[in-house]
Amino acid sequence: MPVSRWILVGMIVGCTPALAAQGLGPNGATAKCEDGAYSHNKIVGLACRDHNGLVVWYGVAPNEAVAAQKRADVYAVLEEQMSQERPNIVARADLAGTIQDRFTPDSADVVQYPSFMVYLDHVRQLSGCRKMSNRCALCPGAHQIYCTNVAAFLPLMAF
Repeated sequence: MPVSRWILVGMIVGCTPALAAQGLGPNGATAKCEDGAYSHNKIVGLACRDHNGLVVWYGVAPNEAVAAQKRADVYAVLEEQMSQERPNIVARADLAGTIQDRFTPDSADVVQYPSFMVYLDHVRQLSGCRKMSNRCALCPGAHQIYCTNVAAFLPLMAF
């Protein structure tokens, strides 16, 4: 293994305190090691690395696993951002989840169109948008995500 790989491995190993997790094993352990020690590392490949290997992988507690997945989920991140926005906003975001702009739809449009999908189709002229979450739709032709917190649109968003 070249020296540069050892440096990279050393950097990863040196950063592992941030990888501690609440596991499903005894005292919150994620794994049991060959030498009888318990690990709290949330990455299987790094658990028990200094303890002669892995015997049992207990896994990560579901609430932490769900939280980690949500942090990585663009739609969950956008949903959270929309819940913090002032009311009656539509936001346009890129596929990475970065909000590009925000606008307030005309009240006549909100009344006229029965759902957010119909609104996007007619007003924004974005066809083929699909609901991806409770507040967000992916519009593939435009390569954009549109999210809303307009109360009249939320219960009517259909797949």
